Amino acid sequence: MNKRKKVLLIVISVVLAVVLLLLSTAYFVFLHRYHGKNTSAVWDKTDAYDISRVATLRKEKDKDFIILNLADVQMCDLEDIFRMPVIKKEIKYLVDTVKPDLITLTGDQTWSNENLISLKCLISWLESFGIPYAPVFGNHDYGNEKDSAVLSQNKCCDIYESAKNCLFTRGPTNLGALGNYVINVLEDGKIFRTIYMLDSGYEDKITDGQKAWALWNADGIKAACGYYPESLAFMHKPLPEYSLAYYDYRGGGETQAIGDVHVHYSLYGSAQNGFFDLAKSINVKDIVCGHQHGNNFTLLYSGVRLTFALKTGELGGFYEDENVYLNGATVLRIGQETAIESVFVDRDAYRIK
Repeated sequence: MNKRKKVLLIVISVVLAVVLLLLSTAYFVFLHRYHGKNTSAVWDKTDAYDISRVATLRKEKDKDFIILNLADVQMCDLEDIFRMPVIKKEIKYLVDTVKPDLITLTGDQTWSNENLISLKCLISWLESFGIPYAPVFGNHDYGNEKDSAVLSQNKCCDIYESAKNCLFTRGPTNLGALGNYVINVLEDGKIFRTIYMLDSGYEDKITDGQKAWALWNADGIKAACGYYPESLAFMHKPLPEYSLAYYDYRGGGETQAIGDVHVHYSLYGSAQNGFFDLAKSINVKDIVCGHQHGNNFTLLYSGVRLTFALKTGELGGFYEDENVYLNGATVLRIGQETAIESVFVDRDAYRIK
């Protein structure tokens, strides 16, 4: 074989190897499905309650407990691979500015089917802060259709549960949704706040199973400490009461606004199933959701603060018009009273080019 043929053969071999590598990478990143552990953790309302199994955080005495909520970060492996550093920069700015004790994420951390790189990058960023964080699922975290994403819901659960600073647990598997868990915040050894993390992402409702499980937790905590602690609930989609509260406020009713009220998209979210009344009965004073990127408000309705969290990250509905620019994060500063504010990012510094 002459020298020219040898060179040609080497070139062809290298090209084929590169093509094979690219195809393999594309398959395992964008096409292959990672199903995760299909566990079975069945819950029953007659189960004995063990409060020691509930995750706990500690609040310093005479100092506010600060929660930074990131809503609808929405990253996709294919479309956002070169935009991720900008989103990371925005999240770092928010964390450095707020200095939270807990970071919550109210769903749609990713979007579309390609979520392998994006979710792992997001978790890596959050881990780098050394701050506890607690996510719930949104409708887009499932992919374009339920569990059509590269990382199935079970695989996402595996990844969250293996992260050092992540408080997420998949919870019981017979509630109609995964990712339901409870966090207790302690001050001087007593429960200061209880936080309910609930998956309202795909099925457009808090299920009856989730309601019964939340009540079981509340009653178990009450039995342990003698009272229902003041509580918060985080979920992706708004309850129907968000719409009722808004139109009562607009109509001059008793609903009070805390800060500015922005409603530019539909208020539709979860289907009616009585969760709001249950929440009130167990002393939930704050409900926080995301989902509709052009909405941002806190309305005091029937004794409960209903917060539409500010969207974080530009892609997938970075709302702006001539007068309104909604992007950043929502902050809850919890002391003897609870203060809720929106922290907006600079529209030029964090615009994805």
